[in-house]
Amino acid sequence: MLKVLVVDDEPTIATLLAEIVEEFGYEVTVAFDGRQGYELAKGGKFSLIISDMMMPYLKGNELCLRLKQEPLAQKTCIVLMSAVPQMIQLSQSCQADAFILKPFDISAIHQILERFLSKPDNNPHSLSLPNIENLPYFTP
Repeated sequence: MLKVLVVDDEPTIATLLAEIVEEFGYEVTVAFDGRQGYELAKGGKFSLIISDMMMPYLKGNELCLRLKQEPLAQKTCIVLMSAVPQMIQLSQSCQADAFILKPFDISAIHQILERFLSKPDNNPHSLSLPNIENLPYFTP
């Protein structure tokens, strides 16, 4: 089963997002700040990470930058989310694979899961990722 890491410092949002992802059949782990997310993700065991941008200890874009430097995690798909539309620029600068505008809806999460996890060979690292100039931008 493919594994997804949800990172958000708002427990309500993290729990809701985890429940949505689980409903689509994925195994979910939740971290409540960027530092905890980094510790969980650096070993490369997740196929997808969905992270908030504004969190204590380590912001989402900083988490993304660090993970892109980790040999075991650098190919993990990372989706950043924020309620601030201008945060897409930070998402681009850290080479995130997509950006979700909060408040998100179930269809946006489903699109993310389909785009990054539904592959014929079920290999999370076989996906040819889009150019950062064409960063997928999902809105409610």
